[in-house]
Amino acid sequence: MSQFDLPQRAKVFKALSDPTRLQIVEFLADGQERTGKDIADAVNITLALLCHHTGSLEEAGILVKRKQGQSCYHLLDRKSLESCLGSLNWQSSEAAGR
Repeated sequence: MSQFDLPQRAKVFKALSDPTRLQIVEFLADGQERTGKDIADAVNITLALLCHHTGSLEEAGILVKRKQGQSCYHLLDRKSLESCLGSLNWQSSEAAGR
């Protein structure tokens, strides 16, 4: 997802407004693919709760899930996240020029 429309950007910011989801994003910010167990342990939540949070991040378009066997691997889609956040710089620059 390279271009974010307004409703999609709202989903991203809504997903990031939750402290646990923000912790997940920060944990994955190094660009490494991690198992659900690794993430759950790092942010001190259950795997069931992790599934809820990763679902929101996936729906927002900033998390990619890959299943291999019985394990799920998660990767932050940094390009999409940066694209969404970058739109703020563009928007504020435009507003400043008015």
